[in-house]
Amino acid sequence: MTRLFIQFYCGVLLILLIAWIIQAYVFRGTTEAQNISVIENALSGGALLARDEIAAGGMQNIDETVASIQSRFTYPVGVVNRSERSLSKTLLQRLDDGEAVLSGDSIEVALTGTPLLVELGPLPRFAGPRRSDILLGLTSVFLLVALAIAILMRPIARQFRIVERTALAIADGDFAARIVDTGRRRSFPIVDAFNTMADRVESLLRSQKELLQAVSHEFRTPLARIKFATELVRSADTDEKRNQRVDSIDDATDKLDDLVAELLNYTRTDEQSQVAPRERVSAQDIAMDAIGQHAPLHPNIIFDGPTESDNIDLVTYEAGLVRAIGNLVGNAGKYANSKVRVTITNDSNRVCFLVEDDGPGIPVTDRRFVFDPFHRLSGDSQPGTGLGLALVHRICQRLGGKVTIDDSPLGGAAFLVDLPQSLLPMPSHPLPPASAERD
Repeated sequence: MTRLFIQFYCGVLLILLIAWIIQAYVFRGTTEAQNISVIENALSGGALLARDEIAAGGMQNIDETVASIQSRFTYPVGVVNRSERSLSKTLLQRLDDGEAVLSGDSIEVALTGTPLLVELGPLPRFAGPRRSDILLGLTSVFLLVALAIAILMRPIARQFRIVERTALAIADGDFAARIVDTGRRRSFPIVDAFNTMADRVESLLRSQKELLQAVSHEFRTPLARIKFATELVRSADTDEKRNQRVDSIDDATDKLDDLVAELLNYTRTDEQSQVAPRERVSAQDIAMDAIGQHAPLHPNIIFDGPTESDNIDLVTYEAGLVRAIGNLVGNAGKYANSKVRVTITNDSNRVCFLVEDDGPGIPVTDRRFVFDPFHRLSGDSQPGTGLGLALVHRICQRLGGKVTIDDSPLGGAAFLVDLPQSLLPMPSHPLPPASAERD
């Protein structure tokens, strides 16, 4: 990170240096060129007049003529050999053409037919900054800007170094590493975003680890039954016993297949609920779709919702919500004695789906466990994998809502799904580990 900061800083300084050189070049190429032309036009008349007067006085009287001319000028006037002055080819050509030229601080004009130059100067300086002053000023500005950039970049570089160290710590396996806010300065948004990302990653990894442990445990039971039944098949002495044990293997295989399918649905639906587009849907249609999936097995389902004219709309992930409500309806149908009721209400921009049954209900002491993956209060007395309620719990969280359990007036359990009527972008706060089902 330090090397990146140095590279960035050197790049900024290089840009400033190039800008400074361009500015100096433009100043010299435009301002000075214009000034030289003005000076030459203003003073060439006097220089040419002095040249003509010296030529008319003759070379033998050159000193007297120069002294006479000097008395009329406030700056030096003299005659020098052109070899004593360092002149470019362009200036020499102009002198040979009879022009007066500015060389340094003096006006030069050639005496025709001689190697001599009539020189007026050094000339008085015009009011304004000298080239050295301009150079000093630009250098001061350059250094001031460089210092300001270094001061402004220092806290940013410090924050990025902290982010780098924390990222390396997470890469080394310390998933609890976070960027600590010292409170001395306001942290940059990247710090909060990084900590949120780290929380999310840690939560997902913990959830996946717990899920993997639970899956490993759940797989053992059907696999052990298959292995045991296979051994018994070999020892069966009649076709009837052999067929019974083969049927046992088939039953264990079916349960294993159901478990794998439910796991795939669990992970797939959970991922889709995070990235799927949100759309405006009817709460009544959501409930009816969920009920329709389980109506053939549980025809005793009662829908107590709004009519079409009083329908409730919400913006959400439709497929995920249908899946969640369907799991609750199917779960209630398995435990109900004779009745399942689905109710829809809305209040304060919230939509609630209430699924109740008249079954045995859920003891208060067990309600905090029913959303854990593979946790089944009924054991193996009812079909299922123990992932249905876990999926409901996760989908509700992803959709910005929650699911709670209470006693139903029907005598059994009541599951309440509470969702925002207009789903905003996904919450950035970390989510707790997933939870699962009562069946």
